[in-house]
Amino acid sequence: MVPMMASTLALPIIPRRPDRAVDPLAYFRRLRELLPQGRIYVEKILETEERLPPSWPIDGSVGYDFLAKVNRLWMSDQHIDKLTATYADFTGHSVDLGALIREKKEYIVGYAFAYDHQRLSRIATEVARQSYQTRDLSPRQLRDALAQVTAALGVYRTYRTASEISEADRNLVAEAVRSSRFVRSDIEGPAFDFMLALLSKEQLSEQESVLVSQWQQLTPAVMAKGVEDTTFYCFDRLLSCNEVGAQASLIGISSDKFHEYCLYLSEHWPRNQLTTSTHDTKRSEDVRTRISLLSEIAERWAEALHQWSRMNEGAWNNRTQDRHAEYLLYQTLVGAWPIDAARCWQYMLKACREAKLRTSWQEPNTGYEENIKGFVERVLQNEEFLRSLAEFVEPLVQPGRINSLAQTLIKLVIPGMPDFYQGTELWDLSLVDPDNRRPVDYHQRMVLLDRCRSLGATEVLEDWDSGLPKLWLIDRLLSLRAACPQEFSEESRYQPLVAQGAHLGNLLAFRRGENLIAVVPRLTLSITGQWEDTRLPLPSGTWRNIFTDETLSVSATAHELFGSFPVALLRKGPV
Repeated sequence: MVPMMASTLALPIIPRRPDRAVDPLAYFRRLRELLPQGRIYVEKILETEERLPPSWPIDGSVGYDFLAKVNRLWMSDQHIDKLTATYADFTGHSVDLGALIREKKEYIVGYAFAYDHQRLSRIATEVARQSYQTRDLSPRQLRDALAQVTAALGVYRTYRTASEISEADRNLVAEAVRSSRFVRSDIEGPAFDFMLALLSKEQLSEQESVLVSQWQQLTPAVMAKGVEDTTFYCFDRLLSCNEVGAQASLIGISSDKFHEYCLYLSEHWPRNQLTTSTHDTKRSEDVRTRISLLSEIAERWAEALHQWSRMNEGAWNNRTQDRHAEYLLYQTLVGAWPIDAARCWQYMLKACREAKLRTSWQEPNTGYEENIKGFVERVLQNEEFLRSLAEFVEPLVQPGRINSLAQTLIKLVIPGMPDFYQGTELWDLSLVDPDNRRPVDYHQRMVLLDRCRSLGATEVLEDWDSGLPKLWLIDRLLSLRAACPQEFSEESRYQPLVAQGAHLGNLLAFRRGENLIAVVPRLTLSITGQWEDTRLPLPSGTWRNIFTDETLSVSATAHELFGSFPVALLRKGPV
């Protein structure tokens, strides 16, 4: 977990002193003294309702919390049961994500971090021996209890020190112990009592401090390897959900919940970074926005999935079939199409090894991998399947791009610091690293940037495939931010706006300060472009759409907002 400075300086969030618990508040205060004018960002994964400690004198996180929220705007929660049933029926895999996460985290504790687990268990045993109430606890019981509580912790880590524990951390530890007791009734209750008392104790001895400090360094590694690098490759119901900082179980988010999050940023972290793709994301923002469309067409996806499986029955070449890998392949092809066989196999190999179901990086199963490789190659040589895939994907390309434009506009307008990963200035259909580390054609982007600065919205939309609309939008917004910094200052607060009409839930709008209104469509496949009487009431004054130069007042219909360009940014002022 690393704070990122505007000057590109990077320092560890907690100094590497595994022998003692360090107070992060004191550490950040020292950083702030060293960099009074600098920006300090924490690379921290926040779980669904987790918040940065408000006492930390930093500028915010690097933006995975924003990614998790905005990512779900393009998912419909109306067909979750159908998606779940399709996934379970086709793959035969469990859909109990909570149990799966615990299972994978337990595996990681005992396999990848066996040495750390054993070392901490020895310290725990030594601590237990110092009290007559706990001296009879067996090393095995303590070892098992420690592993369970580590796997059950619902966040990446707690931040207690030798002399202080927050109420939030105390509750997290209590919940981890409570759920561990429920799952592992075979472990003696006193072993869990000991873990609860130790991890939530107000004042720690020197030896206890060593144990707790090292445990707090172990839990984020277990979470990262167990969830991001294992579970996210095992639970594939909707791949766009499986993203760093996100919850794979959560499909969709209401406009109200998203507004609530943005209001929180505006009030508490107005400089927070806002990211949508990074070096660490499992798939790029544009792949995700396309895959998310499957949540709106769950029936069509189920039909295509089974049709493709029949078409490619022979591609298994009479070898053992892996329905989970097949499901993963088809959904990946939908999101990243067109993709060549080499890139596709590179991704599938990594995904299968990360899942650790039949092969892994430590113990490669070459026979299994050759079977999957052969299947991928034959699938991508099946002309009948490729025609069907292209027919299925074609209607999703434009809606996916529109969702990407909407996401980009939101990122550039809400309170915070927009962040762009290399190459995402245009459409980017990259998968997980090393696919997203491929060289970026910056010359192409320079040529397109020069070109787009002389074009209007209509002309830009004549060249969808190059990614020109996305670059044009980014250029327009960054130019506006540079020319009118007051419109994007910390004093320019976020205000939700509410649409009216038959499809008000498909229109997301908010005001930034007094002079800007951003409006984007969402879940448009569900309404097939028929907005009916949907409109957005406008605050008093004359508003100009900076993308189309059209002027509006009183209210604007969805057609007026999106008729000439897929998203809208209105600026108040004279005509």
